[in-house]
Amino acid sequence: MCTRVAYLPGTAVLRYDWEGSKGRARMSVAMGWPAREGVQELLWLVEGLEGKVSVGVAADPQPGWGEHRCHLTLDRATASWTSEGLALQLTGPAPLDRFGAAAIGNHLVSAGERCGFRLRVAADACTPSFATTPGAVDTDVQATAQAWRDWVAGVRYDGPWRDAVIRSAITLKMLIYEPSGAVVAAATSSVPEQIGGVRNWDYRYTWLRDAGFTLNALYLLGCIEEARAYAAWLCRATAAHGLPLRVLYGIDGRADLPEQELGDLAGYRGSRPVRVGNDAETQLQLDSYGELTDCLAICEVLGEDVMRGQWPHFRRLIDFVAEHWSDPDSGIWEVRDRPRHFVHSKAMAWVALDRGCQLVDTYGLDGDLDRWRREADTLRAQILTHGVVGGRFRRAYDDDALDASLLMLPITGFVDGADPLAVATLDAIRAQLTIDGAVTDALILRYPPNAGDGLPGQEGTFAIASFWLVEALALAGRRAEALAAGDALLALQGLVGLYAEELDPHTGSQLGNIPQAFTHIGLINAALRLTEQTLRGHPDTSFHAIQPGQTP
Repeated sequence: MCTRVAYLPGTAVLRYDWEGSKGRARMSVAMGWPAREGVQELLWLVEGLEGKVSVGVAADPQPGWGEHRCHLTLDRATASWTSEGLALQLTGPAPLDRFGAAAIGNHLVSAGERCGFRLRVAADACTPSFATTPGAVDTDVQATAQAWRDWVAGVRYDGPWRDAVIRSAITLKMLIYEPSGAVVAAATSSVPEQIGGVRNWDYRYTWLRDAGFTLNALYLLGCIEEARAYAAWLCRATAAHGLPLRVLYGIDGRADLPEQELGDLAGYRGSRPVRVGNDAETQLQLDSYGELTDCLAICEVLGEDVMRGQWPHFRRLIDFVAEHWSDPDSGIWEVRDRPRHFVHSKAMAWVALDRGCQLVDTYGLDGDLDRWRREADTLRAQILTHGVVGGRFRRAYDDDALDASLLMLPITGFVDGADPLAVATLDAIRAQLTIDGAVTDALILRYPPNAGDGLPGQEGTFAIASFWLVEALALAGRRAEALAAGDALLALQGLVGLYAEELDPHTGSQLGNIPQAFTHIGLINAALRLTEQTLRGHPDTSFHAIQPGQTP
């Protein structure tokens, strides 16, 4: 059976084309949007195009990673499952049989015929499903496709790689948990960074390290409703749990997400362990403080008051940075060996202090301005003294190696993109963090394989770091190189235009959890940088240059 799959343009509706020895068929798959009656549904519409195609149906829910008992009730072509706080109902034209707790069936579709299926998800017992006549399912699939096209029509972007930017915007929208506004880092857990390896993490949470990147992208694309909801969630979640900040939070705002290994699960292609939760949650990561404070600055620049009400929380946050910036931390990459004085972390701590000073200066907010300015100046001087070697930035005060996160220093405005330090760092990263024989030299590692992070095995090249490379090239005035690098990265999009966390440098295949919000946000911000639309560090549209209520 030959299968082709693609998204319908400008939508999140998938279209499959099947071709076998006895016929051809087409299937449209969608999550119904907007949801009706507070119940979420997955929709399948199958159309026979030629001959006859047998459509197999199999549903075997495993709530709680298989630990929760699931009760199945069958009624001809309808299967209903109930478990702890969960109810599912599958209905369609195929008669269903029981196979343990699974429901299986088969339906023959001839040329010119259609059939529809619905899977309803609810928090308690499902009410009877909507009609599964082909016309009814088709109507809902088409309504969902139109809702996406209407949403996409509001996305504001006209520049390089427009199709990829729109696909990334749709993907980012799909990764938003609508009840809270949180943006989940990825839709999966434990998809490996190395096939057969142990670098398998649960990314179904929201990381503060993504905050400024995400808010910048949402606002500048014109996704105002989503940006406001996300900003409000950031305030609620971080204020509720106080200081020190958690590295990540549940999408419902909860904390305390201990990491567990599920020993009974084999993992993707034998990659163990499968993990739930993430122990990085309680690490000290100074970059998170800069990212979160930058979000408030972005909102204030745009005249958005969604975060202003939490200024006392932000003031305490900046005071915390003033007190703790000299501490070693685990860094943006969440190393699990020992805390260090990472240069990127120190620079983002400077961002927190710098943005705090600007907020007090520009908007008259109360804060310990003299102390914050003094600490920011001291920290900057320390970075330029201890964080530099051979005319370039280095990974940590005691480590001369390079790190892709150093590309963020010009992006966040710590240094100008054309500053000799920034340019030398950029060129050194391109020389030392690329892989010989890679499909493109636009792919870069996070740090050298022998740099150490407390974990065995290796990983692929880090996708967002490659998009930071595009931004850094643009900021250095090397637009042609930036466009060429971006073009090479776009050629490595996954089958339906999605990116994972990492890419195999030799094959270009996707590695790690997918779809990864971080990567798609990196693509969007790189494209915006090339159109000179940004709120992060660009001299023409920086915090200082834009007045309240203006847009870039």
